[in-house]
Amino acid sequence: MNSDFADFYDKQPDYVAFRNDKEKQKEYRIIVDWKVRKLMGVIPDKMKFKNVLEVGCAFGVLLNNIADRLQIEARTGIDISGENIKTAAVLYPQCSFYMGTLEDYVREKSYLLKNHKHDLIVLSDIIEHIPDDLEFLYLVRQVSEYVVVNLPLEKSYKNRNRRYGTDDPSGHLRSYDKKNARELFNDAGFLLIRDKTSIATSDAHFSEIYKKNRRLRVMSKPFLRRIFWSTFYAFEDMLKLISKSTSAKIYGTNYFAFLRSS
Repeated sequence: MNSDFADFYDKQPDYVAFRNDKEKQKEYRIIVDWKVRKLMGVIPDKMKFKNVLEVGCAFGVLLNNIADRLQIEARTGIDISGENIKTAAVLYPQCSFYMGTLEDYVREKSYLLKNHKHDLIVLSDIIEHIPDDLEFLYLVRQVSEYVVVNLPLEKSYKNRNRRYGTDDPSGHLRSYDKKNARELFNDAGFLLIRDKTSIATSDAHFSEIYKKNRRLRVMSKPFLRRIFWSTFYAFEDMLKLISKSTSAKIYGTNYFAFLRSS
């Protein structure tokens, strides 16, 4: 199964685009910057960390962005995709990267982790990809002091018919709402220190990318469908401005949390 997942993320279209398209790299960095700003927003001020580990680091962009802001020198990234790890190693040669799962990493580095947990573990857009999320978080808690999380909350009207699982185009195995997220972290034994939700398209830079790609999709359609979808999206944009809570129920949102491994 791990080899299947590795192949999936090696060939996942968004990741392939990043590895080969400068414009997509620029867009990806803007999206990551939004996530990092929200992650920083739940980490208490003046906290200091000597090292950081990101599980599911992809190209290492988020790992290095948040490490720069927190002034952390020792940086490690784990990803199951060999292609992503190769790209990350080129982009950030000063970092340590490991290809495999967290289970593989802990097994191989057990002598190092026995008495030295990671000060901070970053879990951004990763939990929804893990076959057993609770067992995964048990392991995270064993090797961490603190954890910062970004989890998409996709239990929404828009996703009511989405077929989560191994055939999902984004590799999302399940969906969550805020209640699910809090219960999951509590069941895994974490102490919730701070959390918040945020809608990505409320950020001007993120919204610009979203609308540009949406416009390209609309323009590729036949004339009458272009008219329909242009009108639909105009209404969607107005709704998002009028009521964020209603927008979250319809389209979903993102959950950011800072946890202590109690």
